[in-house]
Order: sequence, then structure tokens, then C-alpha cells
Amino acid sequence: MHINQNALSRILNNIVSNVIKYSTGDFKIVLLNTGEMIFSNHAPALDETTVGKLFDRFYTVENGMKSTGLGLSIAKSLCEQMHGEIYANYKKDILYIHLLFHDRT
Repeated sequence: MHINQNALSRILNNIVSNVIKYSTGDFKIVLLNTGEMIFSNHAPALDETTVGKLFDRFYTVENGMKSTGLGLSIAKSLCEQMHGEIYANYKKDILYIHLLFHDRT
């Protein structure tokens, strides 16, 4: 699969930065046979409505944390430019961020 390494690095950095800021300390990464990466962590302060806005430009979970609200929005834009997808879901106080690139060779 051909992928922009700099863009992928920025996507992963933005995801990990958010985990550091907002998780309760746990973090898990799963790589599936399909190439999909699933990042998860406990995030009891979130809800399904909030999770639905995580990739919106300038949206921040907590305004007081000096966050611009651009990290996950940029990650989504870069991912889409490389024909991938990134999305989040929330189950039982756990935030899951899914990242998958489609082979366009």
C-alpha cells in the first residue's frame, strides 16, 4: 500500500496526543488482519453525542486544556486524502478510534 509516511505520522501523533490529554491512563492499540488499527481507552467523561463531534474542526472536549480542537480534524482530513477512513465509537465508557486505509494501487 502506498501511503504518505509524514501524513500517517501526523495522524498517529494526533490520536496519541488526544489519548494523553483525555484518557484515564489506559491505552490499547489493536491491528487487525485487514490493516485496520483500533485505538481504545477509557473515557468516562464522554458520551455518544460528544464522540460524534470529535472530528469536527475546533471542537474540544474541555476548553480549559489549551487545545485548538484541530488535531482529530486534521487527522481525518489527512486520512481522507489518502483514501482512508477514521471514525470513533463509544461503548461502555470506552472510546474507540478506528483507522483504515484502502489500497488504491
